[in-house]
Amino acid sequence: MPETLEILLWCAALATWLMLFFGATAERLKPLAKFLGHLLEVAFRLRAK
Repeated sequence: MPETLEILLWCAALATWLMLFFGATAERLKPLAKFLGHLLEVAFRLRAK
């Protein structure tokens, strides 16, 4: 039983760190995604004219 509890705690800790990592990464990539979306919009606007 204690071994199972230890494994559960390790999994919870790993899940917490992964959630924090991906949350921070997503926040950093938002400006890049906005910039790429703007570039695509400009490119297709120029092609449509």
